[in-house]
Amino acid sequence: IVLRAPWKKIVCTPVDISLKTNLNAELLNRVKAGHSAAANYTAKYSRLYGEYNYLWDELAAVSWLDPSLITKSETRYMDVDLGRGAGYGNILTWMESDKPKVEVQPVEIQVDLDTQRFYNEFVDLLTSETPKP
Repeated sequence: IVLRAPWKKIVCTPVDISLKTNLNAELLNRVKAGHSAAANYTAKYSRLYGEYNYLWDELAAVSWLDPSLITKSETRYMDVDLGRGAGYGNILTWMESDKPKVEVQPVEIQVDLDTQRFYNEFVDLLTSETPKP
């Protein structure tokens, strides 16, 4: 099943770039020093488990708010298996030169980021007070 919807732009934050992030004690302590509701919630419920504390969703959200955090990306053509079998969710990508002869959309795949800026924005977002309506 191919991504066929005519979106103006599709951005993918893959696992590969997410593995360049890590919630560690120092970063968590920076968030815990905040007094916002989000910082209090994070301080209460966040736990570090071994060395694998990747910030997958957080990176996707923060890079959506500030795309300049992404320092390298590639345009590829993507297909996602939406069948109900064992391959559900598997992704295939192609370059322009080897894409299939079916309609596929270009996808911006994030490859690298300014990790320190990401961490700073992550902390700033969690420790800032919620704006009044």
